[in-house]
Amino acid sequence: MIDDLNLYTVFMAVAESGSISRAAERMYVSQPAVSASIARLEGALGTKVLLRTSRGVALTDEGSTLYNRLKDIFARIDNTEDILRDIAGLQGGTLRIGASDMTLRFFLLDYLQHFRDRYPKVHLSVTNAPTPQTLQALYRGDIDFGVISDPCDPGDRASLELIPVREIRDVFVCTDRYPLLGRKVSVRELADYPLILLERQTSTRRYVDEVLGGQMPSPAIELATSDLLLEFARRGIGITCIVEDFARADLEAGRLYKIDLLEEIPPRRFLLAYLKKGYLPSSARSLIGEINQTLSGEAPPTI
Repeated sequence: MIDDLNLYTVFMAVAESGSISRAAERMYVSQPAVSASIARLEGALGTKVLLRTSRGVALTDEGSTLYNRLKDIFARIDNTEDILRDIAGLQGGTLRIGASDMTLRFFLLDYLQHFRDRYPKVHLSVTNAPTPQTLQALYRGDIDFGVISDPCDPGDRASLELIPVREIRDVFVCTDRYPLLGRKVSVRELADYPLILLERQTSTRRYVDEVLGGQMPSPAIELATSDLLLEFARRGIGITCIVEDFARADLEAGRLYKIDLLEEIPPRRFLLAYLKKGYLPSSARSLIGEINQTLSGEAPPTI
């Protein structure tokens, strides 16, 4: 392959203008420089591509083949540059995000709606998974950024840019069929009743187990999603630990009641996460910038 691809650019200019002098004017270089470039190209290819005539230059058969191939290649390059400019200007491309049911519903969804209204030509790809799987997708490069929930391992904190975006609180709730309302209840007492928790690999379960330590009773039922926790609790199947936002409507309607624990469960946070050394496309930078501006109390950017 020829090292100096500019020789092809010179050849295309000569072929399209039909003249060494006109090509030189078009490229703002001297005629000898154009002639020298053509000579170098022919030497590298081992064949003549141009013939001098009384009217200027003409393409040889080899030159015609080269011109037709290069014309298609240059058109593809121009098209690719247009696509990249569109992506940079948020007129195309794909924004890939990872989020759990919880982080999507109680934080990210409003931002995605606003972003979609402003940039309808950007394709949104949202991978819905718990925090551990979201982090795996981030490290694999399957998503541009994720919104996760604490706890976050020290190793993750070293390799990720983590932006706290919202505080959340875990609570124990149940129906009034359980005699736990209107008084202080210890975690150990919960062992006397059917306990429903998320699976162990979820960040919520890890956090509650860590905070309550050895006091946490073993669950009677383990489920994969917070929606299922809520449904089981509504039916009185057991007592569950859930992020308060999930249960808020049921708590306000009196379908579920918050258990007043003796042991405090400190609040934790949603975190916006992306790789410190990773590449962020312009769409991701724009959405993260909007989130940061909103968190700092500034108005979101306008187009």
